[in-house]
Amino acid sequence: MITAAALDGPWFAQSQSDQQQSGPKPNVDETVLAPKKTAPSAAPAEKKPERINPNDIYTLSTSTNLVNLDVMVKDNNGNPISGLGRKNFKVFDDGVEQSISNFGTGEAPMTVTLLIEFSNKYWAFLYQALQDAYTFLNFIQPKDWVAVVSFDMKPQILSDFTQDRSEVRGALDQLRIPGFSETNLYDALAFTIDRMKDAQGRKAILVICTGIDTFSKLTYPEMLKISKASDTAIYPVSILEWLSVRIGGRMDFTADQARNQLNYIAQYSGGQAYYPRFDAELPEIYQQIGGQLRTQYSLGFIPSNAAKDGRYHKLKVALIDDSGNPLRIPDKKGKPIKYRLLARDGYYAPKS
Repeated sequence: MITAAALDGPWFAQSQSDQQQSGPKPNVDETVLAPKKTAPSAAPAEKKPERINPNDIYTLSTSTNLVNLDVMVKDNNGNPISGLGRKNFKVFDDGVEQSISNFGTGEAPMTVTLLIEFSNKYWAFLYQALQDAYTFLNFIQPKDWVAVVSFDMKPQILSDFTQDRSEVRGALDQLRIPGFSETNLYDALAFTIDRMKDAQGRKAILVICTGIDTFSKLTYPEMLKISKASDTAIYPVSILEWLSVRIGGRMDFTADQARNQLNYIAQYSGGQAYYPRFDAELPEIYQQIGGQLRTQYSLGFIPSNAAKDGRYHKLKVALIDDSGNPLRIPDKKGKPIKYRLLARDGYYAPKS
């Protein structure tokens, strides 16, 4: 068991504060978040978590028919592939090819909510979740915006979006002794997705969790529907595999079910789930996530089917060469690279 004293160990020690950066300026063809908060407050007012109303967040509301789609192209090792142009992409809406009206690429800052499971059910889980969160600090760049939210029975905002790494660390330092044993993952994800729906640019939710939900008001099918409707990529980093190594690989059905559910939640949002077994795997995982978010391709199109019926539209993205054939990307030796596209599964049309 990890005691409260253990939580005051060296791995909680704060590093020197990074110099506060000015607000981001958009690059050509890129849109970045311009948060309301541009500098950390000396004494931020306590914020009450917003109430979750599933009926309000199932459908994307927009004043335009433009559909934005972020696409990541990566090789077998998870590294992003750059250098592609508008002519290399095809987008299909329910099987019908669409005309790409907006296209952007290049490296850009990312906007991330760090969502952390913080319950007293298993102290081993708690320790690993905090270790993972602190490791992520090493991969924040000066122009990135990061918020910190923890959850047990309900989500709690520890730090709003900031570019100050020391403020993010200070939010993590608040996680000392958990009060409840519940892990309401679905409610916390829905809450965080709702907070990020108006953010623009490269945005994602990095959730460090077991994947086990114990008491949410939302069901798993409802969570999948919210994930499909969102334009925020979800990257779960599971801590169950880490525990599995330490208990001899014995994983029960609950763990297998949690793994499958995290896979689908991530897939439908355009993200990816990770299952590290050892601490040494985390740096590469965070580097991949950061690289994918910063070098993704931003596509936009106005659907040829303009019906505002609230129906779900299935999206598909393909890569082609100048002749319209499937794109072949060679490596340095001229051999074709096996690549993979990551994008959200679809979107809900506005409902009139």
